[in-house]
Amino acid sequence: MTDNARDYSASGSTANSGPQGLIERAKDVLSKDDRVLGVWLVGSYGRGSDDQFSDVDLWVVVAPDDAESFCDDWPKTADEISPTVFRRAIGRRIFNQITPDWVRFDVSVGTPDAIGNRTRSTAKPLYDPNGLSAGLGDPAAPKQPDPGRVEAITIEFLRVLGLLPVAVGREEFVVGESGGTLLRQMLIDLMLEDVAVEDRGGALHLNRLLPADRLQILTSLPPLDATRESVIAANVACAAAFLPLARTLHERCALTWPQALETAARRHLSTTLSVELPI
Repeated sequence: MTDNARDYSASGSTANSGPQGLIERAKDVLSKDDRVLGVWLVGSYGRGSDDQFSDVDLWVVVAPDDAESFCDDWPKTADEISPTVFRRAIGRRIFNQITPDWVRFDVSVGTPDAIGNRTRSTAKPLYDPNGLSAGLGDPAAPKQPDPGRVEAITIEFLRVLGLLPVAVGREEFVVGESGGTLLRQMLIDLMLEDVAVEDRGGALHLNRLLPADRLQILTSLPPLDATRESVIAANVACAAAFLPLARTLHERCALTWPQALETAARRHLSTTLSVELPI
């Protein structure tokens, strides 16, 4: 299995174009493989939140003794489903593909003992001759903030924020622009930790997850340019939005706030750049 993008010719007929055509072709091909015990749509299609831009996520269940051979044979199986212009393996049991029509489809391979780890609200049976869907769990409780992730994002945010004087002092404004982009992404990541849904999904959508006031905060952030004024303004604006939310999530997660790090970052920006961060 290769990690680089290259063209693969399909050994079988070409799949119908579009996600639905690919889903139908995948069902047809996989249902003819005796090792396959069941196939479920997961991701956006499994949640029922798919749109015309969604990728296709398939979860294929095989017997434990068949998992290795099925994964070894996956390149040929994928070719029967559709030609691809990109294909890679992530570990032994996850495969990403892109078709010539730019339909993205990901396949993960599991065994029957993992069925209970999926829920009826996030996995939709595509091929289930053995009725394994009966083992799917009830819809899970909405996700809560992950304490370890909240803590890690906060510490990294303060660390990157404290590097602002380096970029400005050296007049490395392109570097400062990149730093502002990092802070903006960490603000988004922290906001997502506060989204209480069962499955937050992938990284290519925010509109259905974040409430209007949070989206407004993000859209109101000043645009980033490689200038002193822009870089400083972006850092301050991100900090003004990030720090109150981070404190709230630390309280909810019963985490100790990194006060010494925050105090040092504030003092450093004040002494070197005369920048006072909002409280």
